[in-house]
Amino acid sequence: SSDSFNPDKHLAYQPPARTHTLKDLHLDESPISPIASTDPFPFLSAEGVHAFRREIFSSDVLANCMYYTRPGSVQIRGMAPRYAPFTYAFWTSPEVLAIVSSLAGVDLVPVMDHEIAHTNVQLGPKGVDGVKDTPVEPPEAPPQVTGNHTHMPEAKKAEALVPWHRDSHPFVCVVMLSDARYMIDGETELRKGDGTTIKVKSPGIGGAVVLQGRHVSHLAIPAANMPERITMVTSFRPRSPLLLDDSTCMNVRNKSCLSEMYYQWTEYRLRLLSERFQHEADQLRTRYADAVRRTDPEGFPGHCLEETVDLQYMKTWMEEQMRYMRQT
Repeated sequence: SSDSFNPDKHLAYQPPARTHTLKDLHLDESPISPIASTDPFPFLSAEGVHAFRREIFSSDVLANCMYYTRPGSVQIRGMAPRYAPFTYAFWTSPEVLAIVSSLAGVDLVPVMDHEIAHTNVQLGPKGVDGVKDTPVEPPEAPPQVTGNHTHMPEAKKAEALVPWHRDSHPFVCVVMLSDARYMIDGETELRKGDGTTIKVKSPGIGGAVVLQGRHVSHLAIPAANMPERITMVTSFRPRSPLLLDDSTCMNVRNKSCLSEMYYQWTEYRLRLLSERFQHEADQLRTRYADAVRRTDPEGFPGHCLEETVDLQYMKTWMEEQMRYMRQT
């Protein structure tokens, strides 16, 4: 890849006009963050958009990382860092993580490499074969085209729609890589706790939204009046191993290199569990040392008469870890 990530060159971030909280949507609190979704915000510069398009539609990526799972669209995923070093450097950079974390209200990291830059491509008239001809420069949307003119045949239009769902991972950042100036529809609809819904506008080119997609039920409305529609989604979990991570890999298995994904998934789950166990053991050791200092006349360990293990807490904690293991 000819691009190396440079925040000054590839980012054009400006904060969103507003952020919707779970409370605004009448939804139950989430243990990790009060944020439900942001409005769209400027995120990538034109150079940033070009760098992603150059890398995502490179021959290596398309040959190894493209999945055709439903009529009307393909998914490109699992390319970073092996075939997409720029993409990997971007989504793991301190600058980008700081932006996404500040909007989400919690310090986040990508769930695993395989969940970096999952790209959805709405297919044009040439179908899957046309994907390899995707230009680096996004085609301009012609303003005069009316809403019923779209490359997608009517019958397929409904199928491109992702029905009501929650995501597999706590947070997502969705980035638009196509010219959406004259797009019709294409919003994300969020379901509120009272049964009503709100629509979050789709970002313009280089724009993004951040959504707590595991906690908020949502659907994507298909877009019309666009020469193409390419969106990139990176999934995040809390950086702290002590916060809830309710990720699952259920609905990405049909579009992944399974041997690689199972390795990454299992390794990160084991590592996170080991960090949690290490933390609990450290806390316990500290409590024990304090108790010994307070209660033993000579300050020696080995016969501490004060309880340092909260049995009820330990039972609940162990059950939580077992739930995490079962979900793995």
